[in-house]
Amino acid sequence: MKQIGKKLGGLVSLGILTLSMTGCMGSQEEINETVMNNLYSTTTSTMETLVTYDSATMEQAMEENPNMDDFTKSAFQSWMDSSEELGAYVGFENVDPEDAVRKDGSNYVVDLEAEFENGTADVEMVYDSKLNAESIGFSPQYTMGEKMQSAVMNTIVGLGTVFIILFFLCYVIDVLKFVPGWVEAVGKKFKKQQPEEAQETVRTAQPVPAPAAAPEIPEEGEPGDLELAAVIAAAIAASENTSPDSFVVRSIRKSKKNNWR
Repeated sequence: MKQIGKKLGGLVSLGILTLSMTGCMGSQEEINETVMNNLYSTTTSTMETLVTYDSATMEQAMEENPNMDDFTKSAFQSWMDSSEELGAYVGFENVDPEDAVRKDGSNYVVDLEAEFENGTADVEMVYDSKLNAESIGFSPQYTMGEKMQSAVMNTIVGLGTVFIILFFLCYVIDVLKFVPGWVEAVGKKFKKQQPEEAQETVRTAQPVPAPAAAPEIPEEGEPGDLELAAVIAAAIAASENTSPDSFVVRSIRKSKKNNWR
């Protein structure tokens, strides 16, 4: 398994070495024909070597080679992400390198069109200004029918999600009208479940009504007896040489005996 990463890395390194030796032959603005041909051949060789591996083999190679270079790791990951959708490799359309190689800023980009079991894909490999391979990617090509089908499916899923959320919100709003009844029922149930001692405590805590005032007992005698009692009390106090405050006349009754002299 360790030979897989070394094989792919060695293939790219060989192409880079060739490109470096011929790169000085071109100007800064135009791509030298020799460089262009080497970029094209290196890209095709790298692609055809990469697509021969399956996902399990590449995963095992990355696990066994922790020091694998960044380009090889990214190439393996790119092919693993696309291999299931594209299927087995069939071949690529051989075109003129002038049509496949272009310069993007300081980078060089090689575009290839490859055939796979499940369709066609654009293969793009990028090199930096020093002709070092940076990345390789696979982009499946979709027909107009496939694009329309994907757009319709996305629309259906989006609208379906919106309507489901709206129905859920309507249900929640409709259920809210039962909340007061549920709260009241829970409150009654909670009160019934209170222990008897707690209920007795509540009862004793209630304020005790004040006792009714005792009715006043009216003094005996007629309405004029009060003045008469005051006069008698004053007379008794004068005869006893004391104050009328030291005694109280409770009642005055008419005596049946006539002992007045």
